[in-house]
Amino acid sequence: GSDENLCGPRTDPNRAEVCDPEICRLPDCFCSPTSTKIPGALAPSDTPQMVMITFDDAVNSNNFDIYKRLFNGQRKNPNSCDIHGTFFVSHKYTNYSMVEELYRVGHEIATHSITHNNDESYWTDGDK
Repeated sequence: GSDENLCGPRTDPNRAEVCDPEICRLPDCFCSPTSTKIPGALAPSDTPQMVMITFDDAVNSNNFDIYKRLFNGQRKNPNSCDIHGTFFVSHKYTNYSMVEELYRVGHEIATHSITHNNDESYWTDGDK
């Protein structure tokens, strides 16, 4: 688990290792220390752009209609396919029939947690 909220991204003891461009090579790995280097030396104007839409926590009658309006088939990717989202679902207050419907229409479903425990040691050490 990350302790970034307590330590900051540069001092988090659980942060990712520094990327070594001598070891990390395409097509399996790519380092961009400044986040501005584009793989394959593509010009920025020729680089595909992606927007990730994600949601956290329960899916239920409080938000399901919002998701249906947002993902109504009117918003398309450049390839003319419908846009989709990723739902990081927690257990508490979730209507699983609604989750199944989101999955049926093509959204990605991921687990947020069952406990939604905010104790850092729970996630860092796996403690109860």
